[in-house]
Amino acid sequence: MQALLPWYVGASLDAEECARVEAHVAECPRCQAELTWERQLHAECAGIDGPPRDVDAGFALMRERIAGVASPPTRSRRDDFVARLGNLWRESPAWTRWALACQFVLVAVLSGLLLVSLPLAPQFRALGGSAVAPVGTGSGNLIVRFRPEATEQEVRRVLRDSKARLVYGPTATDAWLLAVPAGLETAAVKQLREESAVLLVESLDGRAAP
Repeated sequence: MQALLPWYVGASLDAEECARVEAHVAECPRCQAELTWERQLHAECAGIDGPPRDVDAGFALMRERIAGVASPPTRSRRDDFVARLGNLWRESPAWTRWALACQFVLVAVLSGLLLVSLPLAPQFRALGGSAVAPVGTGSGNLIVRFRPEATEQEVRRVLRDSKARLVYGPTATDAWLLAVPAGLETAAVKQLREESAVLLVESLDGRAAP
């Protein structure tokens, strides 16, 4: 209907189209304002003697005369895009704005959780090495290699009986870094060496019996 307003102001519509426009404008505040602007524009165009040399400058001049204010500065495409987004945000229903805000908060929370849960770069200590365990895993003092045929149940029992705790593994040599309480290294090494599921045990701090 707005596309018909310039033709309506210029008296270029037939009787049926004029009736449609008038019926719609009577109930539409937006089209009422648009019709007022079109009539002002039509009047300004009628008062110009001949076409302007610069169409853009002439149109800007007409807008200044209609609005009674200086022509606004030229805005970039980014400014226009931001302005359109702002208008869409203000004109959207309240529930839509709330839904978008909740989605933004949810994305921010999930992104934070993802960053927190990312694993740190693995830094394991190979057999006989002096490197430290990965950050956040705690310090270990024993390296153990289990036999390939050892079951998970056997490994759990061996760890429980030796009072050892898995810190990191497996390494490139299929070894596991264990931590035992202070003062129990020697007993843990002895206990582990007596287990059939254990292939190799090595103390890393030198305090356990060889």
